[in-house]
Amino acid sequence: MKRTVVCTMILLITVVLNSKAQEITYGVRIGANLSSINSDDIPEDLEDSRFGIVVGFLAEVPITQKWSIQPEFQYSSLGNDNESLKVDYLQLPIMLKYNFSELFNIHIGPQVGLKIWEWEDNSSYETNFKTFDLSVVAGVGVNITENFFADLRYGFGVSNIIDNEGVPGDAEGSNRNIQLSIGYKL
Repeated sequence: MKRTVVCTMILLITVVLNSKAQEITYGVRIGANLSSINSDDIPEDLEDSRFGIVVGFLAEVPITQKWSIQPEFQYSSLGNDNESLKVDYLQLPIMLKYNFSELFNIHIGPQVGLKIWEWEDNSSYETNFKTFDLSVVAGVGVNITENFFADLRYGFGVSNIIDNEGVPGDAEGSNRNIQLSIGYKL
């Protein structure tokens, strides 16, 4: 599965690099995450969702008048509200975007995350997180003006993020999050 994701990302990056530079739109986005780790192995008293932030950069590359590819690079705080279950990522979502009109769009695509931080004092719950996270993201967007936009996304983790090395048992869990953001296209 990792090989498929890497090949897909290379193909999409190739498309981006071969596009005409004057058609590419760049932008920034900032927003809020409501996230949790979906797992049967986490005790009920630690299941509260975490409110976090997302900040990133994007490039929108038109393919046709209705279709475009939108690669992004972002920081995202995910996990649960309990300190021992908080984890932050640098993420690379690559969205395939369909514009219904100049106002509304939908987008879907893979997202790879690289763990950059996790809570180190795991005294309340023994949790370690894997370095990489793979998710599928889908969302809807609205263009408020020519430059300002907003979007609502749902991220569905497809990889196990809990690292069981050196921990008894086989705990499993994946990220889930709802993300609301606003952005500005340069």
